Amino acid sequence: MLVLSTLHKLLSKVLSPPQLHTAVLFTPSGQLVSSASSPTRSKDDIRVIVGVGSEVWQEIDAQGMGMAESELGRILVLRVEDPAPSSADPAAPAENGDEEKPREEALMLVALNATEDMDWGDLQAKGKELVAHLSRPIGKLREPLKTSSVSPTPPPPSRLPR
Repeated sequence: MLVLSTLHKLLSKVLSPPQLHTAVLFTPSGQLVSSASSPTRSKDDIRVIVGVGSEVWQEIDAQGMGMAESELGRILVLRVEDPAPSSADPAAPAENGDEEKPREEALMLVALNATEDMDWGDLQAKGKELVAHLSRPIGKLREPLKTSSVSPTPPPPSRLPR
């Protein structure tokens, strides 16, 4: 189970103001899960970061990471990977000659927003560190979400008196 206050604390720990000032956790469809910023940013700015992050993600999904420059600064988008059972790449061909296992759709994405004077390499290192902390708890959500009903059963029609 994910606790929003814990997510916020974890996102806050990765920040290094004034360069790296905002961290956001969101779904690939653009639904905000949690965010942290220093100094505090407006909800509109956070939504812009999520929107840009979602667009970047749609363009680079196969790469697992994307970068963009915007009026808000540098935005790095990373996939929160499920923890691998071994050191093997889950998208690599199996040793027994089986075909490649297709990469599952990302459950969550992380976007880091920094000023232009922060090096992309440093931003990536911070992002990968954050993703490493988030991968196990978020990876535990994949199976319950797969088995849950995607479309809930509609309620029975109400009987209105005539």
